[in-house]
Amino acid sequence: MSRHPWELTLGEFVERVRRDYGIEAHSIGEIAGGLYLAVGGLVLALPGMYEDDILTRALLRSLCRQLRLPPVDFGLEEDLD
Repeated sequence: MSRHPWELTLGEFVERVRRDYGIEAHSIGEIAGGLYLAVGGLVLALPGMYEDDILTRALLRSLCRQLRLPPVDFGLEEDLD
């Protein structure tokens, strides 16, 4: 089954961020039923998410915004606000 360009698993997103942007991102463990992602000095809580879960468009857009990555690089439309 074919996926949309924005349909990435959390693990694929982390790998792509490392490869394409040189940003080191690490899963720092499962705590309270979810994953925490460390990017530089930023720690992002991803409750209920695991590395093989596909990100929703809203979550992918939020991650792009927080990491200052262009959404279009991930198959999303550019932010209009």
